[in-house]
Amino acid sequence: MSPMAIGGRDRYPFELALDRYVCYPMEEVTLTIRVRLENPTRTIMCIHLPQKLEIEDIHMAGFSDNNLTVYTHDFDGKMIAVPLAKYLKPGGVTEFQVKARLHSIPMNHTMTFTVWMAQDVPDLEGSFFIEPRGSRSIELTVKANADYLRFLPELYSYDDFVNRFLMMFESFWKPINQQISLGENYYDPYLTPDVFLNWLGTWVGMEVDETFPRDRVRDLIKNAIPFYHSRGTAESLRFFLEMYSGGKVEIKERKAHNMVLGGPMGLGDGIALGVDNKPNTVMVNMTVPISELDRTGFSKEKYAKKIKSFIRSIVPAHTVFSLTCKYV
Repeated sequence: MSPMAIGGRDRYPFELALDRYVCYPMEEVTLTIRVRLENPTRTIMCIHLPQKLEIEDIHMAGFSDNNLTVYTHDFDGKMIAVPLAKYLKPGGVTEFQVKARLHSIPMNHTMTFTVWMAQDVPDLEGSFFIEPRGSRSIELTVKANADYLRFLPELYSYDDFVNRFLMMFESFWKPINQQISLGENYYDPYLTPDVFLNWLGTWVGMEVDETFPRDRVRDLIKNAIPFYHSRGTAESLRFFLEMYSGGKVEIKERKAHNMVLGGPMGLGDGIALGVDNKPNTVMVNMTVPISELDRTGFSKEKYAKKIKSFIRSIVPAHTVFSLTCKYV
C-alpha cells in the first residue's frame, strides 16, 4: 500500500488515500480510510463514490462481516453508510478499504471520493450527496487516452488498438512513478504504512515491541526528540508507559535516606522525612485498562514483566524500582 497522500490529525478524525491517483478504464482502484475517534457512539461514516464505479469489495480491518448498506442514486453515484460503533472502540483506530472497478469512459475525467461523519444516515430523498461541513475529499484522474500517444505521430491518436496497447504499459509504470513522487510520506510517522513503522523507528532509536499498538507507535516516533531530551527522568518514564498502556501512571522518586533522631542528623538533600526512603529508588504505580490484557494476549504477570522490561530500559542503570499494576 502506498503511504497516505493526505495527512493531518488535527482537523479530521480520519485520513484518506487511494492506491493510485491516475488510472485507466476497467482498472481496479482501492480507497483506504483510517479512522481514529474518541467516541464512535451513534456516529455514521458516510463514504461517497462517484458514478462509473462498480464496488467489488468492502473490507474492515479485523472484521469478516462486510454487510454494509450501499445507497445508489442515478446521478450522484453510490454512498456507503458505516456505523462506526460496530467496528471501532472508543479512542481506537481502524482502517476501511473499498475496492471498485472503473467502467469505460469516452474522455478524460476526474472523479471525487468524499467522506464525512454524521450522527445519522443522511436523508436519501432526491439527491443525497450535498457536501457537508467537515467532509474530506480525494480525487482520481481517469485517462480515456494514453499519455504516451503524444510521443507518436498524430495518426496513431485515432487508433483505438494503439491507445489501449499503450495504456497497458502506462498502467504498469504509473504506480511506480506515484510511489516515487510520494516518497516523502514514507518518512512521516502518521502517513507511512504500518509495515514501515518499525523501520522508521530505527531511524530515531525507537525499536518498539510488536505488542505496541500501531497508532501509539506513530505518536511515539513523532515525539522521539522530546522523549530523548528527558530520557532517564520520571517525565519520560511516565510518557512512555502511558503511551504503551493507555492508562495512568504515578511515579514516586526516593532520593534520600530516612531521618533518624539521635544519630548524625544534618538536614539537606541526603535526608528525607517519613519511612521507606532509599536513595535512587523509584516506585511506579499504574492503572491499566483490563482491555490491555486482551489486546496483548498476556496474563497479568506477563504484562507486568513486560512493563518492567520497559522501565529497566529507561531508568538509569543504578536505579532500583518497584512496580504495582492495578487493572480496571
